[in-house]
Amino acid sequence: MDIFDSVVGKVKSDLTYRAGSEISGGIEKAVKGGVGKAKGDQQPKKVDKCPKCNKPLPEPDLKFCPECGTKLVATCEKCTKDFPYGTKFCTQCGSPLK
Repeated sequence: MDIFDSVVGKVKSDLTYRAGSEISGGIEKAVKGGVGKAKGDQQPKKVDKCPKCNKPLPEPDLKFCPECGTKLVATCEKCTKDFPYGTKFCTQCGSPLK
């Protein structure tokens, strides 16, 4: 049992060290302004072309395409907040966006 306890202790120590490193790294990113940009986080892409007519957009953050009128934002049906095209869920109430 001493060997088993030693192995378990070593694994536990290693996992604790790794977890501490991940937490420290996350805190460091947050302090440097990297909040929301950790591995796996994906922000909605800025739309630079209309998804319908494929024409380039003259400005970012437009709500409608100036060429064909396609809506370029997702509006929450529950709380009516607008989100960038490609956002899947409302960050205010959690409702799925269409």
